[in-house]
Amino acid sequence: MRGADVLGRTGPWRVAGTFAVLWLAGVAVVTWLLFGERLVALSGLVGPTGSYVTSGCYEGLESNDVSCEGRYTPSFPVGAPSRPMMLRGAAERYRVGTRLEVREVGGRAFEPSPVAAGEYVAFAGWTASTLGLPALWLLASARKGRARSGDGYVFAWLALLFGAGVLGVVLLPVFWVLALIRG
Repeated sequence: MRGADVLGRTGPWRVAGTFAVLWLAGVAVVTWLLFGERLVALSGLVGPTGSYVTSGCYEGLESNDVSCEGRYTPSFPVGAPSRPMMLRGAAERYRVGTRLEVREVGGRAFEPSPVAAGEYVAFAGWTASTLGLPALWLLASARKGRARSGDGYVFAWLALLFGAGVLGVVLLPVFWVLALIRG
């Protein structure tokens, strides 16, 4: 079997399969970098709790994007000093001196929000499916040793987009329970 591996695929298709696997790993990393930190903070899964006192809020570039400046005081250890911190994606423009319960992840404060966490699940799913679908097509082509028709992959992509939106809605009760349990 000169020029082919055990399964009968030739060299170029092996390279294409390897590239597709690396592409999928890259999609996972990019999706985590874009959405992971904020998703786990908004859902209440990670991050120490603390209080945040606003010293001013302003609207960002988008009409629903509100950022606040203020001071964050961690809940633990008791008596820890407060420090200035930015609160991005606030639920509304808070008055000066408003105290909020927040989570701190990566040096930024996040206001836990089950609805926003559900939206981020949908956004992460849409991003991962859109970026990953070409790699799945390439991987399937590499497994067969020839280029496959992409017609079915368009319908699969549409189904994945719909499924990611549904997953965001289905996880809302879980995020609500986490918000109640973890504060």
